[in-house]
Amino acid sequence: MKKFLTGIFTAGIIFSGAVAGDAAQEVEKLAKQYGCSGCHAVDKVKAGPPYRMIAKEYKGKPNAKETLVKSILGGSMMKWQSKAKKYKIKIKMAYMPAQHGVNKEKAEKIVDLILKLDTK
Repeated sequence: MKKFLTGIFTAGIIFSGAVAGDAAQEVEKLAKQYGCSGCHAVDKVKAGPPYRMIAKEYKGKPNAKETLVKSILGGSMMKWQSKAKKYKIKIKMAYMPAQHGVNKEKAEKIVDLILKLDTK
């Protein structure tokens, strides 16, 4: 029984890592498709914060999804300037313009993928 439970636990860890890896690949794909990759990347600071950092900041917070979808669809101003010190990064842009080429359904999918990213 102990070996069986250990196997299930190990499989769960491997599967959760695969899901996180799939989320990173999928968010990169959508970012390229909608032009987000000019300012964001999964792990690298560009003009805006990396997606993993966004995930770390918002995971578990009430209204995280709604807040991030609103930022994608409506843009945001100076949202990450104060957070930059916390994460020891330099944000090159003061605002994120509204992404008019992204509908609400796609914005929600992008946010869901961001929030699934591993934040180690």
